[in-house]
Amino acid sequence: MNTSVNHTFPGVVRRARKKRRNVVTVHQGTRVFYLEAHQITYMQGEGNYTYVHTTDGKRHLVSKTMKTIQKILNADFLRVHKSFMVNPDHVLSRLRCDKILMSGGAQIPIARRRIRETDKNLTTEYLGAG
Repeated sequence: MNTSVNHTFPGVVRRARKKRRNVVTVHQGTRVFYLEAHQITYMQGEGNYTYVHTTDGKRHLVSKTMKTIQKILNADFLRVHKSFMVNPDHVLSRLRCDKILMSGGAQIPIARRRIRETDKNLTTEYLGAG
């Protein structure tokens, strides 16, 4: 008697994917974490890998690009540098014209060519000014 299942349950698979659609999966040893956008303060990209920095001060390595993670999260992260994306909800202030102070104390550089765009996005969309 053959007991193998040769068909899938697309409705179940689709619902499971939908529930996990806006989270990033982080593997750490034998443990698996799911991070939502509000838990992420900023991301630092290094090639095809991304360090995801969280509100609890931890750094997780994810084997996806920042662009891919942003699409998965479907969130409004701001690209402020080739290697950095910030969650505007965790931006505390600007330090000089080329740095952002994040909650947790991290200082994120802003690329010269992105200063004007970053200022505009932060002041009009997130600080309610302008």
